Amino acid sequence: MFKTINIIRIVSIITAVLVINGCAVNLAEKNYVQGVTQFSQYGQVKGEIDKGTGNIIWRGIKYAKAPVGDLRWRAPQAPDSWSGVKETKDNPPACAQGSNASGEEDCLYLSVYRPSTVDNNLPVYVWIHGGSNKTGSAPDLSLFAKNSNLVVVSIQYRLGPLGFMNHEALKTSDPLESSGNYGILDQIAALKWVQTNIRLFGGDPSNVTVAGESAGAHDILALLTIEQANGLYHKAVYQSGGMENVSLKQAREFSTQFVEKLSLKSTGSALAGDLRALKVNTLLKAMPGKWRFGVVTDGKLIKGNLLCLMKRGKYNKVPIFLGGNRNEYSMWLQWFGGPERKWSKLSRTLRRKRAAKISDILNDDEQKTFAFTSSLTSRLWVAQLVHSVARYMREYQDDVYVYDFQWGGTKGSNVDFVLGASHANELGYFHYGGKWDWMGRGLSLTKDNEAARLALSNAMMTYQAQFAYSGNPNGKADLPKWEVWSNDETGVKTMNLDTSSEPGSAQLNLYMTKREYIQAKLIQEMDDSNDPIAQKFTKMIAKHKLVKLECE
Repeated sequence: MFKTINIIRIVSIITAVLVINGCAVNLAEKNYVQGVTQFSQYGQVKGEIDKGTGNIIWRGIKYAKAPVGDLRWRAPQAPDSWSGVKETKDNPPACAQGSNASGEEDCLYLSVYRPSTVDNNLPVYVWIHGGSNKTGSAPDLSLFAKNSNLVVVSIQYRLGPLGFMNHEALKTSDPLESSGNYGILDQIAALKWVQTNIRLFGGDPSNVTVAGESAGAHDILALLTIEQANGLYHKAVYQSGGMENVSLKQAREFSTQFVEKLSLKSTGSALAGDLRALKVNTLLKAMPGKWRFGVVTDGKLIKGNLLCLMKRGKYNKVPIFLGGNRNEYSMWLQWFGGPERKWSKLSRTLRRKRAAKISDILNDDEQKTFAFTSSLTSRLWVAQLVHSVARYMREYQDDVYVYDFQWGGTKGSNVDFVLGASHANELGYFHYGGKWDWMGRGLSLTKDNEAARLALSNAMMTYQAQFAYSGNPNGKADLPKWEVWSNDETGVKTMNLDTSSEPGSAQLNLYMTKREYIQAKLIQEMDDSNDPIAQKFTKMIAKHKLVKLECE
C-alpha cells in the first residue's frame, strides 16, 4: 500500500554498503571524523569551512531525484549514487516558484551546518522554511548551529502547484502519493535522509527536532499527524504558524481551474502526461494568484483538519516549543491598504533617507485606529493558530512550552509603530544573533539597542538549543525558568520574550505570563469597540483569515 513512500527507506538499507572507486564501504562501520569530507549513503560529499562562523557546511546535498518529467507530481524517489567526491559548497537552486517561474524543479536538496569540532552525537535540528508553501528556500543557519552546538539541517521541498495539488488525473495506486501533498512527502523523505545519514556528520539520529515558521510551522502540525513520519523526529518547534487546511473539495476545484487555464482538453492518463510535459514556466504562469497552498486533507496522508486532529489528540505527542509575535498581522495591514490607502503609505516612514513622519500620514485618531487594529488582528492570529494549539495539546501532554515574542525595535520608533514584532521577525533572534530584520529594512537594528538585541537573541537561542538537547528549554544557563503552558484559567501560559529600549541597556524582559488570547473574547472586544474603522478592517481580515472550527 505504501510502496512509493517507502522507496527511499528501502534504498537506504540497500546502500548501507556503498561502492566507492570499485571498493565496497560499509557505512555502518563509518563515523564522523572532523573534516569537510564525509560519507553519505549515496556517495562522499565535500563541504567547506565557513569564513564567518568557522563551521563546517555542506550545501546542496541531494536527497531525492529531480522531480521532473514523469517524476513531476510523484512521491520523491531516491537519487542515484555517485562515484568520487561531490563538492557541496554552493547553495542549491530554490524550488520553482512564482508566476515568473524563478528557481528550478531540480531542487530537492538539503544543507548541513555543524561546529568544526570532534563532537559526535550532537542533537539535530531540521528546519522547514516558510513562505505560504509557495515561495522561499533553505536559509543559512550556520550561526545558529555554532552558537547552539547543534547539527542543523535546512531543507527544500516542492512549492505551489508543484508541491500541493490534488487532481483526479494524477492519482496512482499509492494513496499517499495521490494525496497531492508532494511537498510534505518531500519533507518526510528529507527526514528519512537524516535518519540514515546524519550520524556520518556527527549528529544523533535518535535526537532530532523538526522545526518551522509560518507555512513551515503549518507543515510541522501536518507532520505531527502523519503516522508514516513517526520516529523520524523526537521534538517539534512551531513558530508563528500560518495557513489553513485545504479541503479535498477545494483542492479539486483549484486543480480543475488550473487545468482549464492551461487549455488542456485531454483526460485521464493522457492529461497527466500532458501536464508533466509542460514547461515549468507555463505551469506557474497559469497559477491562480489568490490560491492557498495549505496541506490537502485527503483522508489518507492528512486525515482531517489539523486543528481538529490536535483537539482530538490524534497526533504524535512529542515535546513542543511554540509561539507567536506581538504584531503578526502588521505587514498585512499595509497590504490591505486601510482607509484611503493610508496604511499602505506607512512604508514611507521606514526610509533611510527623507523618511516621512507618521503624523504626515495619520493624525492622532488614525494612529490609534491603526495601532488597535494591528494589535487586535495579531492577537486573533495568535489565538487561533498558537494559543488554541497549546491548549489542545496540553490536554494530552505536559511538555508544551509557549512564547510571546514582543521586541519590534526601540519603543516609540517608527519601525516599532508600523511593524513592531511582526511576522517572521523572531527569526532574527532565534537564528541570526539579533542582526536580521526582515520587513523593517534593518531600521530596528541601531547602535543604541545593540546590547539589548544581542542579549535577547542569546537568551532565545539558548532556550531553543536547550529544548533541542532535552525537550525542555530550561537547562544550565542562568535564565528565568520556563514553565509549561497551563490550561487552568489562573495558571501561567507564556514566556514573554522582550528587552529594554534604554540606550546601551542589555536588560532582558523575560518572565512567565498568564496571557492567553481566546478568539471569542477578542471578537467581543472588536464588537464592543467604538472605532468603526478598526471594526471594519478587523472583520475583513477575520473573514479572510479566521476559520470557524467545526470538528466532528
